[in-house]
Amino acid sequence: MSAGIDEARRRVQVQETGAALLKLGATNASASVLLAKLVQVVAEEAARTPRFAKAIEEAFAVPSDGATVALPAAAPAPRRRAAAPKVKREPGAFDPFEVFKLDGEEALLERLSSLDADGIKDIIAEQEMDTHKETGRKRKVDVLAVWTVERVKTLTSKGNAFRYG
Repeated sequence: MSAGIDEARRRVQVQETGAALLKLGATNASASVLLAKLVQVVAEEAARTPRFAKAIEEAFAVPSDGATVALPAAAPAPRRRAAAPKVKREPGAFDPFEVFKLDGEEALLERLSSLDADGIKDIIAEQEMDTHKETGRKRKVDVLAVWTVERVKTLTSKGNAFRYG
């Protein structure tokens, strides 16, 4: 007897779906036709492929016996960690562009090498030379000093290709 009741429920659900599509067709015929075709394609594929039918059941949490099941409550979205506070940097000890212009590359490298890593990073931050955040993980003074000299050299000569004579 329960098989007959389940069959009757399915028939009612199919009729309700058809009625909803007809109601939609009165206001938006193309949407009604598209939904009808979509439902038909999905139903035919589910009838043909048991794995697809099972995936649909799992997606909508409907057991194979047709009884409806309350969907489990969605897990709350994970909270985002608060952003780390920005490190306020000290002003740089000197202007690397001035040293490069007046004394040259070797003098700039020498002056940078006499500073600690934080001192070089202060200069980099003050001059806004690290737009791609390349120096954040660099810790060695010699690596930071060479990077800074190369960046100063690049920024100083930027645009020279368009200058005459």
